[in-house]
Amino acid sequence: MLTAGVDLSSQDANTAMCAIEWSGGRATVASLKSRVADHDIVELMGTVDKVGVDVPFGWPVAFVAAVSQHSRDGSWPIGYDHADNRALRFRRTDLWVHEKLGMTPLSVSCDRIALPAMRAAAFLSRAPGRGALDGSGLVVEVYPAAALKRWGFSWRKYKRDENAKAREVLLAELLDRSSTWLRVGGDLVAHCAASDDAFDAVIAALVARAAMTGLTEPVPDEDRLLAQREGWIALPCEGSFERLPVAGPGLDGDLKAGRGCLPT
Repeated sequence: MLTAGVDLSSQDANTAMCAIEWSGGRATVASLKSRVADHDIVELMGTVDKVGVDVPFGWPVAFVAAVSQHSRDGSWPIGYDHADNRALRFRRTDLWVHEKLGMTPLSVSCDRIALPAMRAAAFLSRAPGRGALDGSGLVVEVYPAAALKRWGFSWRKYKRDENAKAREVLLAELLDRSSTWLRVGGDLVAHCAASDDAFDAVIAALVARAAMTGLTEPVPDEDRLLAQREGWIALPCEGSFERLPVAGPGLDGDLKAGRGCLPT
């Protein structure tokens, strides 16, 4: 099995991608690249089994409806104003992650994360075999900080140059906990230490493995239709990090069937 992870920015210079090969209960970081263009990502997607992309896959349906109505006739839906606009700012999956972990993803309708989201929408719409926005196909939406928290790692303040030391400590902890099964070349370790984009790309590839082997929480039944339109964040199961290399072949069938996290 080969999984990939993409930490997507609005600019190639801040975009990174990683590929991890899984075989015989071990995993090897096969490639790690920064300054990634759209065609690089699409080319990689044609060679792997699952791709985790760190970007919102869609917009809140209430936001889309409100903007469409305003564009059509200049009116604004009753009930949505500056004091009560959470439904316009957050997708159901964003609220779900907040309920689970107390973390609030960036708003794709009101924050700069919209720029990489538009970039992703453009190239994913042209990529063959990408599947639905709910993660049931080739691509799955990931949130590295949430995955780190769920796996029991430090997840705060490891991004940007001023937090390089904290990122080095986090990377060392991750490598220590995966020392029996994850192989990472020394140059790639240095790359992750120097770049939070590269580090997040590795985490995204690990979450892609979790998503493909039934080690992420399933989309709640009542949210399945919304997930197909807004996207859905793949949240790893508790205690699943050490199980990644030996996880059974749950694959997408487990996600669609709602079986979700496999028993320990």
